Amino acid sequence: MRDVPRGGSNEAVAARIGRRERSEEFSHESKIRNLYAKRLEFERPLERFVKKEVTYRDSAIRADMRTVDCNGLLREWEFKIHADYQALGQILIYVAHARQELGFRPVQGVIAAFSFLPELRRTVDLMNFNIELLMLPSWMRAAGCVPPDSKPVRLVSIPNIKF
Repeated sequence: MRDVPRGGSNEAVAARIGRRERSEEFSHESKIRNLYAKRLEFERPLERFVKKEVTYRDSAIRADMRTVDCNGLLREWEFKIHADYQALGQILIYVAHARQELGFRPVQGVIAAFSFLPELRRTVDLMNFNIELLMLPSWMRAAGCVPPDSKPVRLVSIPNIKF
């Protein structure tokens, strides 16, 4: 008979912890987004707030925020504490949905974060994705209760082993 920890299997417990951590991170990101939306006219004077939690037809996904600049360029926003591969995938999907729903008018993606995975910056530059990577000012960490010394998770470097 297999030992099952109190509260369910190891996988179930890990899934619950993962959901709780994602929920807490979403809460932090939402607070930071809300502050940025309130301060948009100061942070980006030529841009106006359109909507938070932008939804798309036939999809359950939501962009964090939509803005429009003085030239009519729409921007779909994704806020992150630390932007990585997931942020890139999210913003590409949001921009594609927005462009399709809005008759293929120009839409730019913005990933706003306190730090960025170096590979993310390089990929956006090399692939010419028309995505803006916006470094959030460190004082905004307080809005999301993010400690000033929070560091991105370091990925393990796997050595090249020759057999």
